Amino acid sequence: MKVIKHILLTLGIIFIMAACSDEEFIGVTLYNGPAFVRFHLILDSDSVPYENYIRNDKIATEAYTHKSLRTIKVPVLLTSSNIENNITVQYSVTKEGDFSDYEIMPSNGLVFKDSQLSDTIKILFNKRWQNEKPTKLTLKLESSDDESVYIGNLNDSMANKQLDISLGEISTTASFNTNRIEIEGIKGETFDFSIDFAKGMTIDEIENLELFEATNSFLYSLIRQPINKGDVKINYSCTLLENINLDDVFFESLLVLREDNNYIPIGNTVLQIVKPIKVERDKNASPASHFYNLNDPYYRTYMEMWFYDEGDAVSEWKYSSQFTYPVIVDAGDPNGVLYSDGETTDPSDDVYHHAFKVRFDSPNAGRTTNSFGLKGIFNNEYTDSDKSPGFNIAEALEFYPKNGNNPEEGTVLVISQFLTISSKDDKQYIIGIKGSGNYFKVSDDLWEIVLTVEFTNDELWGGTQTIHYHMYNSKNYQEPDLLDFEGVKPVNL
Repeated sequence: MKVIKHILLTLGIIFIMAACSDEEFIGVTLYNGPAFVRFHLILDSDSVPYENYIRNDKIATEAYTHKSLRTIKVPVLLTSSNIENNITVQYSVTKEGDFSDYEIMPSNGLVFKDSQLSDTIKILFNKRWQNEKPTKLTLKLESSDDESVYIGNLNDSMANKQLDISLGEISTTASFNTNRIEIEGIKGETFDFSIDFAKGMTIDEIENLELFEATNSFLYSLIRQPINKGDVKINYSCTLLENINLDDVFFESLLVLREDNNYIPIGNTVLQIVKPIKVERDKNASPASHFYNLNDPYYRTYMEMWFYDEGDAVSEWKYSSQFTYPVIVDAGDPNGVLYSDGETTDPSDDVYHHAFKVRFDSPNAGRTTNSFGLKGIFNNEYTDSDKSPGFNIAEALEFYPKNGNNPEEGTVLVISQFLTISSKDDKQYIIGIKGSGNYFKVSDDLWEIVLTVEFTNDELWGGTQTIHYHMYNSKNYQEPDLLDFEGVKPVNL
């Protein structure tokens, strides 16, 4: 019997690995054994379920503790060599504990067919549960209307025909989807933003909750879009109610997430809505294009930052770099330059870049780049984008050619905004930035930016810290001359 169980376990693993995705079964015979159905909930390294993850290169769990208000989505997979008719599998739900403000779908069984070898059980939460009254839900696959379908994997050790879900301590957060919106300033202009709830929300809590406070320098109307069960964001539509399109005046309104509710502000906690000063510029000069290269996935701009080395007790230039990209704009943007037409006559696939702006970003999802060398200034910083989005700057620098059209030199501004940086202890710092400098062509292959940036946060610097930079589009530069004052010192977050 032990030998048989060992063979079945081995076969079960092989069968699971063969059932990689729906697409691989369509019109292709990959498996000739008995049909079987099982739960396939996969957890990441933080014990959070992947959504819509049905590959089998990871082992499915049979027990899970849910610590958010997000809808739980439990994949159920069927492995079969052939399905002539639809197959319906019934499941049951039992509960231990008092909490009952949830909904489970579908209620009439899971359905599989030749083109769909997976289905999903969804558990939606209508209210927040109390942690002092623990609740556990047990899902169990019970039967199939096709008697040839086995319930569970073809082994005794990891059948995955039962799944225990415990409701643990909840932590919920809120974040703006961006930290800055730039508008034209024309009455009737519309713009949108959202508040994201990475760990879910419930309508009964959000419906009448004041999520943010506003400081406005112009008038606009704000409409919140309808909220549906299971949503993880709220969309807002805004309409400008007055003309503020004075070219030489800067306008700014701020939205700041509140901290006095169950949704902890994290990530982008301040949204800046601005109408910038407008200057006539010839976009054919396109100075921004000298500081990115989309043909090189690892292209960076290089920088020297005036820094105080505490170990050597001297100020010196500190080397760093940041991934630099164009700012993508709509076709109608007055500063847009056509980058690609998709090799088609259809304008819908055209890509336009802002002629005068660059952004700092990471090539890896969820990660951050070293904008302005800040990671070299801070100690104990959290570097992933969910908690420290400020290390990625969607619009970082803006260039102004001399006389509006000089192709080789001009001034550059740091686009004023608020950056959110967190420590590894989950303490957040909101840092205001602004700055200015000059850029110029050094040689055919080398461009340089000389820049002074002001970073403002009372807790970190007692006000404003000024940092001096030289930035380059290539590593082939000479180190700048030493300065005669003290450089920036490292800061513990």
